[in-house]
Amino acid sequence: MTSATERSAVGTALGSYEQAREWIGRRSKTRQTDVAVDESRCKLFAALSEDSNPAYWDRQWATAQFGAPLAPSGLTMSLIMPLPWKPGGGSSSPPSLAVEVPLPGQTFINVDTDCEFLRPILWGDHFSVYEEIVHIGPEKTTRLGCGHFVTTCMNLLDAQGRLVARLTNVLYRYEAAPA
Repeated sequence: MTSATERSAVGTALGSYEQAREWIGRRSKTRQTDVAVDESRCKLFAALSEDSNPAYWDRQWATAQFGAPLAPSGLTMSLIMPLPWKPGGGSSSPPSLAVEVPLPGQTFINVDTDCEFLRPILWGDHFSVYEEIVHIGPEKTTRLGCGHFVTTCMNLLDAQGRLVARLTNVLYRYEAAPA
């Protein structure tokens, strides 16, 4: 972040569209996820979504088919998000590199998320992850207010450093229109 970048009251980096465009291609540091994929979280998600897929419920069947039971794909984002608090000093990293981009606007709304899996996510997997700024669109005015679409790509790597999945996310970062 440059010294010319300011921060909003909620910690969002503020700056110009020109400053933000310099961030295209920038990557976060690679970090380890806080927890491994575990049975309880996978089964709770499958139960809440009433998904009876035996790959999430039947350990013996799933192990024979895939080598281990699978994590539901809809659970992926929560598996890689940093814990919001840890004893001795808060979260280890911001929830998204998009809040670090110097842009006008302090409000975010998620527009689109797309997940591409190169292999299934298994119980016991532990990942490292990095995020990259892919695109920052020019200013748009919507009913919400004036802002920019920011596209990021979160890359999940296995213990051997191989790409497991890509999560491409688009959010609209804006200054709310007067009510």
